[in-house]
Amino acid sequence: MNEPDLSDEELAAVDLIGRTGARNLEVDCLDDDPAIEGWYAHAQYSGTRVTVEKHASARAALTALAERVLTGSQCFHCKGLVNLDGDAAFAYFHSTLLDGTKWDAEQAAAAGQCRWRRVGPRWVRGCEA
Repeated sequence: MNEPDLSDEELAAVDLIGRTGARNLEVDCLDDDPAIEGWYAHAQYSGTRVTVEKHASARAALTALAERVLTGSQCFHCKGLVNLDGDAAFAYFHSTLLDGTKWDAEQAAAAGQCRWRRVGPRWVRGCEA
């Protein structure tokens, strides 16, 4: 069986989704017309599903899903609020993390920040040595 060639972006997204504890990952297109932005991706976690949709390609959907999972999350290692763009991190008010932990804006602000970025085929945390 031939494995599809995945880009570094796709590999990084799949790796990240697995590392965050997803039980299932699905990527598909709702339309046969490639001009339609019908690609979606969703990851199933214990008790919740995270979904992104209306993307132009599988790569775009996977990247968007990885960014959605990281946005507003807490770094497992240093406990800082995950920052993706280098300027400021984003937290949702009164949210629940994928592990069921309650996480509000005050807690996120007090936690500091951890700058995450994609390096080749892997998302890496800023607090990583």
